[in-house]
Amino acid sequence: MMESVDLQAEGTLHERDDRGSEMQYNFSVVQKGPIAELLRSVVAMTAEQRARLVLDVPGGRSLNVGEMLALAEREGLS
Repeated sequence: MMESVDLQAEGTLHERDDRGSEMQYNFSVVQKGPIAELLRSVVAMTAEQRARLVLDVPGGRSLNVGEMLALAEREGLS
């Protein structure tokens, strides 16, 4: 899990086009904006809608769905 994330920093939410690989190819941009806003969007989705999402954050890091939900909960965004 990430130690700290600037929730106001710009992030990019991606969705995998494939249904199994964690490799970062065949991704489409779903939404860009402040990380806090993107986390709220993910929390509001159904499990099926968010199943293939990845959030790119500054520093070349990416969060999977579990990490996004844990961060949202920790930051009071859920």
